[in-house]
Amino acid sequence: MRKLCTALLTLVVLISTTTSVEALESKTIERHNGASAYAEWYEINNNATTYTYLSVTETNDGTDIYVSTYKYGPDYWFEKSGYMFTENDVFSIDKKLNSASLSEINIDVNNWYTGETETMAVKATWTGMGDISKGSSSYSSQNGDYVWKSSDSSTYRGASVTGSINGMDLGASSYASLSNFKSTYMSMEK
Repeated sequence: MRKLCTALLTLVVLISTTTSVEALESKTIERHNGASAYAEWYEINNNATTYTYLSVTETNDGTDIYVSTYKYGPDYWFEKSGYMFTENDVFSIDKKLNSASLSEINIDVNNWYTGETETMAVKATWTGMGDISKGSSSYSSQNGDYVWKSSDSSTYRGASVTGSINGMDLGASSYASLSNFKSTYMSMEK
């Protein structure tokens, strides 16, 4: 009788294990760690206003860089913007968000007024200022057999920045920041 109970228990365990493996049809987990730096510059000269925006985001895959410049006055307006991705080591950031730097890179930008493309040489150096802020969030949802969950956490610090485009100093920034982030995404279908 004891051998029979042991055999039945073993069979139940094997069946339940097989059932759980079959019940879980797919599961995907993605993790992303990275760091970013942002900067904005405003310049008003007589009737002309120039706004420049720069963002740099580094992950394990590489570095995304986006730059845009708007210039407008009473009777004109133009915008140039461009994006690039590189696996080259062009961006460095201190883990404690004390500093960051973007080496000079050449990025193709489109002039939305003329439709022409040109190359800009861009570089910047950030210096962390003030306290470090931390934040986190999580989300989950289920629709039938499909489950999706996400969570992220980040640290953030304000910064000052010096930068240049085509060798011309952009002056004092109106806003700049540094951040580190971690995010996880999980999807599962039963």
